[in-house]
Amino acid sequence: MYGFWPRMESMTRDISKHQPGSWAPTVEETKLLMGRVRAAVYRCCPPYLASQAEDIAQEVLVRLVRKLNEGEGKPSFSSMYLLKAAHGVTVDEIRRRARRRERSGLEDTMEAQIHERPDPEQEASGRSLGRAIRDCLDGIVATRRVAVTLRLLGCSLAEIAKRLECPLKSADNRVYRGMTDLRKCLESKGLTP
Repeated sequence: MYGFWPRMESMTRDISKHQPGSWAPTVEETKLLMGRVRAAVYRCCPPYLASQAEDIAQEVLVRLVRKLNEGEGKPSFSSMYLLKAAHGVTVDEIRRRARRRERSGLEDTMEAQIHERPDPEQEASGRSLGRAIRDCLDGIVATRRVAVTLRLLGCSLAEIAKRLECPLKSADNRVYRGMTDLRKCLESKGLTP
């Protein structure tokens, strides 16, 4: 279906003469370019992002036109150039989804926890320990940080594996290595378990 694309010689000729900020494609040129961009997106888009493919294609087109108007883009629009642009936007979307999933998983778990109020002295030492733990957690690799946070909140390894959408052994490994990193950091701050 996407194997044959008409040559874009007239479009390439027009683009190569443009001054930054002056390129305005015709409707036909835009449709032709959008078809080629869609094909590039469908080639590199994973199946679970298929519903987002049209949005990704539009973002690719916006970025291409923006770069052309800034004088940075390649006027040839070769298939490899379009594929590289589509790949970059697709990877950005995958990363954006992973960040959203990481944030929502942690927030759900934190809200589910109910804590009793300790006496003032314990509360003060708990706050300083909490700050030290948060500082140390910020220095841990993201995948380990999420696993350790879930473990500290009382989640089992099975729950952690389910939330991280990874095998049980991988979740166990992340928790173990993350806890090791956390202990080292806390010891460097003078806190021992």
